[in-house]
Amino acid sequence: MSAQSSSQSKKPHKTMGSSGSSSSKKAQRYNTVNFGLDVVANVAEGSDILAPLKAACRTTKSIVEVMQGIENNREDWIDLIRRVKDYMSVLEEQIALFETYPPKDRTVNEAFSRPFIGYVEALEDIHDTVVNLTEKRNHRKFSFFKAFSKVKIDSGEIRRLNVAVEDRHRQFMAALDVFTAFRIQIVERNTKDIEAHLEATKANVEDTKAEATRANVEVIKANIETTRTDHEASAILQLPMVQFVASSIHSTCLQGTREAVLQIIRGWAEDAASQKPIFWLCDIAGSGKSTVAMSVAQGWRTEGVLGGQFFFSLASTEASTTDKFCSTVARELAQQMPDLTSHIAESVKRNPAIMRSSFHDQLRTLILAPLHHRQERVIFVVDAIDECKSKARRKELLDALAMAVRETNNLKIFITSRPDSVIEAVLGPLSIKTELKDRLHDVSHHDNVDDIATYVHQSLCDVLSPAERQRLVEKANGLFIWASTACRILNTNSRSPEDAYNYLMSMNQGGVIDDLYTLILQRTDPDDYVVVYEMLALLLVASEPLSAEDLDDLLRHAGVDGSAKGLIRNLSSVLIEDEATHLIQFRHPTFVEYLRRCSVRLATESSHEVYIDVAKAQGQAAAWCLKCLKSPTEGLQFNICRIETSFYLNKQLPDLDTRISKFIRKRLQYASLHWLFHAVDTDDSWRRTFKNEIEQILRTPYVLYWIEVLSLTGGVPRAIAGLRAVTRHIGLDEKTRTRMTEIRRFMMAFSVPIQDSAPHIYISALLFSPTNTILYQEGVREYRNGLNVARGVDKVYPGLPQILRDRQGVVTAVGFSPDGSRIVSGSGDKTIRLWDADTGQPLGEPLRGHEHSVTAVAFSPDGSRIVSSSYETTIRLWNADTGQQLGEPLRGHEYSVTAVGFSPDGSRIVSGSHDRTIRLWDADTGQPVGEPLRGHQTTVTGVGFSPDGSRIVSGSADTTIRLWDANTGRPLGEPLRGHDYMATSRSQLHGLLLLDFSSDGSRIVSGSWDKTVRLWDANTGQSLGEPLRGHQHLVWAVGFSPDGSRIASGSQDNTIRLWDAGTGRQLGEPLRHQEQVMAVEFSPDGSRIVSGSWDKTIRLWDVETGQPLGEPLRGHQGHVTAARFSPDGSQIVSGSEDKTIRLWDAAIDVTANKSSLDDGGPASSDLNEDLQGTPLDILVPGFGQCSLLHNGWVQSSGKLLFWVPPDNRHGLQYPHLLTIPTATYLRATKLDFAHFRCGLSWTEVRTNANQ
Repeated sequence: MSAQSSSQSKKPHKTMGSSGSSSSKKAQRYNTVNFGLDVVANVAEGSDILAPLKAACRTTKSIVEVMQGIENNREDWIDLIRRVKDYMSVLEEQIALFETYPPKDRTVNEAFSRPFIGYVEALEDIHDTVVNLTEKRNHRKFSFFKAFSKVKIDSGEIRRLNVAVEDRHRQFMAALDVFTAFRIQIVERNTKDIEAHLEATKANVEDTKAEATRANVEVIKANIETTRTDHEASAILQLPMVQFVASSIHSTCLQGTREAVLQIIRGWAEDAASQKPIFWLCDIAGSGKSTVAMSVAQGWRTEGVLGGQFFFSLASTEASTTDKFCSTVARELAQQMPDLTSHIAESVKRNPAIMRSSFHDQLRTLILAPLHHRQERVIFVVDAIDECKSKARRKELLDALAMAVRETNNLKIFITSRPDSVIEAVLGPLSIKTELKDRLHDVSHHDNVDDIATYVHQSLCDVLSPAERQRLVEKANGLFIWASTACRILNTNSRSPEDAYNYLMSMNQGGVIDDLYTLILQRTDPDDYVVVYEMLALLLVASEPLSAEDLDDLLRHAGVDGSAKGLIRNLSSVLIEDEATHLIQFRHPTFVEYLRRCSVRLATESSHEVYIDVAKAQGQAAAWCLKCLKSPTEGLQFNICRIETSFYLNKQLPDLDTRISKFIRKRLQYASLHWLFHAVDTDDSWRRTFKNEIEQILRTPYVLYWIEVLSLTGGVPRAIAGLRAVTRHIGLDEKTRTRMTEIRRFMMAFSVPIQDSAPHIYISALLFSPTNTILYQEGVREYRNGLNVARGVDKVYPGLPQILRDRQGVVTAVGFSPDGSRIVSGSGDKTIRLWDADTGQPLGEPLRGHEHSVTAVAFSPDGSRIVSSSYETTIRLWNADTGQQLGEPLRGHEYSVTAVGFSPDGSRIVSGSHDRTIRLWDADTGQPVGEPLRGHQTTVTGVGFSPDGSRIVSGSADTTIRLWDANTGRPLGEPLRGHDYMATSRSQLHGLLLLDFSSDGSRIVSGSWDKTVRLWDANTGQSLGEPLRGHQHLVWAVGFSPDGSRIASGSQDNTIRLWDAGTGRQLGEPLRHQEQVMAVEFSPDGSRIVSGSWDKTIRLWDVETGQPLGEPLRGHQGHVTAARFSPDGSQIVSGSEDKTIRLWDAAIDVTANKSSLDDGGPASSDLNEDLQGTPLDILVPGFGQCSLLHNGWVQSSGKLLFWVPPDNRHGLQYPHLLTIPTATYLRATKLDFAHFRCGLSWTEVRTNANQ
């Protein structure tokens, strides 16, 4: 737009009337606006972008001044003012940024200037609207500000202003982003040319030795270096970082204390010849380990050798796990050692999905690879490893750190922890460590007592007499946390120091921290006990530390008459507020542990009993979270982070962290991530109180706005887990449960676009979701202007039976998690897979690591880990939530591992092998427990623990059963003999096949190739009665009923037989399949049996009558090798040689359950790999050639247009397919782009922009 056309197109400026009601200040405001518009009117092609930016800033300031002159306490009016101020700050930041650019880089032409001019014109309209709102209501000739002070503006006008401001600013920022992106592209495109020119110029310098040319070269080099630095910083900032700041609760050692210990550590650090690169400082809780860690880290930082530090903390969800360990340390490494920044950035660029890799891969890629570019020593500090909540994660971390120092010669690691069996098991045997145990609190070391004395005398020199201080030192008994907490009590002004001192001296035993904490709480005003305990309960259940402001807001919502500042002031000895973040922190984890112990009410209650009501606090926290989500001013909203374009992924937004910090308040982030878990951990009475609020959040549009926040903050996996946990509560009504299940399935089915890009929740995920679902039906009414999937979308999510297709190998083992929510399967393709038991959808990628077929899989009793065994002699442990391998493989067997399982308490693993041995392993450390259990003469075919975990039973192809003491590994009695050897050419598994304990652990049942079933006394090892005969061929499977009264066996003779476990008598006639029976199991209530057969079917049987329940369950295309009930008996999972797992509803009318699913095509093909970068024969208006990427994204010229589910990718590649049932992944797919909105117009997908 030229200057002339711009001025012509503008409407005339409003001028002040002659009424005299306008003051000179008001006129000045109009003049400010007019001046801004005059500047814009003169913007011509080739002008400076600063002109419209400064005009917009001046106009916005004028609007703010007018608005602030209005005395209006309405929350929405205050929010509007805040929003306008925020936008003004954005303008000021952009002006400051562009002022650093050379003038030639700020040039804009007509195309770029038009939206900026439009923005300033819109601001003028908003300014006039605000003034007119006041003038319409003011008929008296008061001064300008008096007139404004009388104004009452209704909510509709405020809402319209809000929408106008937000929409205009979003359009402006979109244009600004286009300009910035355009400039960056030019810089990037020219960088290579500049570098080439630089080389030529260098040569010219050498030839001519011209000083001027040298100067030009230096300028060019500086510009290139700046560009490179910007790109490197952008890459590193993509790495997530733990927000917990150690200095907020830990300090360095007092001058003159801990000198002996610090000298030992410094000596280790400076010893270049030492072969012990790990230093382990181990001592009891409260001895001062973290203070020592802070001191040595500070010293090494000053010396320039500190690579990074990580302080674990029980008080923080993200600081009590290793999820962000490597990324946090990598960012610290870049900060501490700038010379490694480029190498870290390069590692991130080459591995953009590194945070989805295993822990070991993250460590190697982000930390060890960059360190190889440095010769000087580097020291890392890892504090309080024992506060990493997961034992398996602790072991994995320590194994990885040991690996790191072995592979990196210049690396040293300083570690602190409490005594811990997992840490001891890993670090104890290491010869590459220096160890200092119990040095900080042992009173036999006089410097420990002297250090506490120094601290106490310095802290209390003006409070107690020297004699009293000395008695306090003796009372501490060497425990620093006791001394420091006592000093804080005495320095608190709420009570007289004399009273506090007498209380401390009256304690029965010194150095007992729980007694000290009880004393602290009992010294509060008795009238405040209830309030104090309620506030502490809220801090205790908080998943992340709360700020004082947020705690006050929570207290107001919960109706608790207390204040955060008051609590911190009165309990400053155990609580602290971080000055920078204002987060309230527990000073020490021992106080957290004390409060948790106080959450168990004692049998004998007293008025002084400290009781923390956790269930109530969880309910209060859940209700507050729901309030935060629904807040009209600071809660959920559409496009909450003002994302201007849908073409790029979340991680590609250079200022994403800034946007999140600016637009998603901390309390909203907290509420989005944690409300479900608070709802789970409260009781049904509390859940009923916020039932309506939950229902509102689960409706459109709020549920989509919530998923937006999850997408931007990385909270989708946590939300899926939370929804699963909530829906398993019996106190939930069916309507809410159904909605939650549907939302969870939506998040799982479309996790890729949801997690990758917030705009594609609306553009891709919603529009591909099943058309009969509530979420789709509600969503398309409000988001109509998008992609229309005319063909290829299911009406509902697939029901049961559901094929869980592995596609690569025969399914060798399956099992349910203890809560029935997940299925684990092992395969002949060397992988383990996890599946959602409700939906049949795969959870994450296959777990890879085994080098041969998987032989067995099992969940730990708490469902947190998976153990697997393989033909390559190893056993592996996996994190059941992340799929990451935990530590190194368990090695020890010499031949294939045939069987594996957890002990009932989850602390040990037992395995059997072709090498004829049974081995016990520590499930936390992965270390072998004792020597192998030897006695079998050939392959061990089955192993298991007794229900109480005291014994192990093993079966072998040598036809014997053996019992072992699980604690000592010694055999219990003689082998149990009775089964006959049976020669066969099929394999060497020619003896005993399967074992099972009765539920009370008193009996063992075994099945064998000798066609018999036998019962054994588990205590004496004696055979109980005669063999159970009847099968005509080998027995493949046996099992007890839950009450131990019956036995079921399956055989190669095509039958299942039921037996009376007391008499050994066969019950009724055999239950028959068409081919051999490979699996049998009783339902959890003992009323049914499930069987799987080589005839490709699964059958259900009534235990009382022996009659089949309905028709066979058909669908498998190969032999059924496994069939199991879920823990609640509602589902059946089956595995087959057709490379699939199938889910079946065990409670449905099985006569109507014939499967019509047919995947077609070769099961072994990987569709994703075939379609990587495949050109598509589709025409998207406004775009050129489109192609389908391997991960489902459709792109054109590097812009991501939309995402396609796996089942629609084949149909998109071959759009001329005729009718194929929509139940297959080869389904026809037809897309209509008539109303498709993406890129800069993506927000127009919303039908009603005023929402």
